[in-house]
Amino acid sequence: MNIQEVKKQLPNGAIKEISELSGVHYATTQNFFNGKETKENLKLIEHTAKYLKKYKEAKAIALRELQAVASA
Repeated sequence: MNIQEVKKQLPNGAIKEISELSGVHYATTQNFFNGKETKENLKLIEHTAKYLKKYKEAKAIALRELQAVASA
């Protein structure tokens, strides 16, 4: 897993939100996303996966709704 590739998929503000959701200090979360090993890596990986899954699902639903409205 390349965290830099995952980082590119995140919207603006996501790193801060992941930091808050995981309870990991923001600077530590930034270090993680910049490729540094932290003692919180496992926790951050888990919360990032949950966040990205939820974000992609919500985005897909919103795009479908937008397409339906735009096509009507």
